[in-house]
Amino acid sequence: MKKWNNILSIMTAFVIATVIFIAGCGGKAQTPVPTGPITIKVGLPTPLDDPAAPWGKANMDPYLSWIDLFNREGLQVNNKTYNFKLVAADDRDSPEGGAAAAKQLIYSDGCKFLAGHWSWSYSAISAISNPARVIFVTRDGGGIEYNAATQPYNVFGTPAKEEWVADVLAAHAKFPGSKIGFLEPATGLTKSEIQEMSKQFFDPAGMVYHWEIYPAGTSDFGPYIHEFAQEGCSLIYLDAALDTTVSFIKQRWEAGYKWPVAQAGGLADLGIYTAACGSDAVQGLIGGYFGIWDFKETIVNPKYVAMCQEVMRTLSQKQDKAYTYNDWIGWLPSHLLIVAQAMQRAGTVDDSDAIMQAIRGGTFDTTAGTFTMSGEKTYGSPIVFGCPCAICIVQGDRAVYLSEHPVNSIP
Repeated sequence: MKKWNNILSIMTAFVIATVIFIAGCGGKAQTPVPTGPITIKVGLPTPLDDPAAPWGKANMDPYLSWIDLFNREGLQVNNKTYNFKLVAADDRDSPEGGAAAAKQLIYSDGCKFLAGHWSWSYSAISAISNPARVIFVTRDGGGIEYNAATQPYNVFGTPAKEEWVADVLAAHAKFPGSKIGFLEPATGLTKSEIQEMSKQFFDPAGMVYHWEIYPAGTSDFGPYIHEFAQEGCSLIYLDAALDTTVSFIKQRWEAGYKWPVAQAGGLADLGIYTAACGSDAVQGLIGGYFGIWDFKETIVNPKYVAMCQEVMRTLSQKQDKAYTYNDWIGWLPSHLLIVAQAMQRAGTVDDSDAIMQAIRGGTFDTTAGTFTMSGEKTYGSPIVFGCPCAICIVQGDRAVYLSEHPVNSIP
């Protein structure tokens, strides 16, 4: 009997120990297990298969490399770590393509934000993103019709219109005696906008200029080249897509003119221009420049300078030759830093209204300089700027820093 009691005591103790063990395991199973950074999908509507595709494709490798660097540290919001994942969709540089890309990125791919956008699909994307309360970070300038009431989630993260003016002033400062010939597409600036900018910026700078506007689909620029020559222009400024720029610089060279020709926005890979026009015709081509390590007017955060230089080195090693394209620096990285800093200030990555509230009136440290989001008269919720606008010029087989001009708000 005593033996039986001992056995019973042992079995009881075993059962109790087992219950305690299971309970303990159950308690531990309820404790959250760290799973690493939480992914935030960011959609990039961009041209990938049309005449503007060289710019869209040129940005992809540096964007992805920069995001990889950003994700090493990650984004800290409310004691949680987040990473960005870029998802691109072809907007075909058109309204129809923009609408399709926005629907895909938002509803199929689950993107919380759209950023890095610059092409001619603003209105179509905005019509999809705003009802979905998805923050859309884009540019201002030609083709942009902003409505604060219907577009409360739009952010102008790249001041393309203001950069264009600053580019012109930077070129004028470098070629002070030149009469500038402006070639503007019919779909770009309106005549009233042209007159207003001339009155506000170009006339006070003492510039002498002549405007020409060309219709969509123009391929023969001979008449415009002849008109510029007749007007005595010695520096040409194009607000044009890559195919137009290539056609114009080739035709102006074949007509016997060696004018410097400036292109609105950054230059694509120089090999594209050279292959289409020959190296001689490309000499003197001017474009926007985001080699922030060469900026003279504004000091960019050294952390971002180092990140961008590392991307340039990585891509140089990848293609086994010097990687020189740097226009990407002023777009998606700058846009993501505005969004990231706004999320930190709002304390949320999900509440679009709280994030937009943090953006409006906020000052943000980006790869392109310091941006203060204000200026309600013009946009409702965008930007006045604290960064310079630099330009470069093709000399030999390289595009080198030429000059810069501080970017100012256009009210």
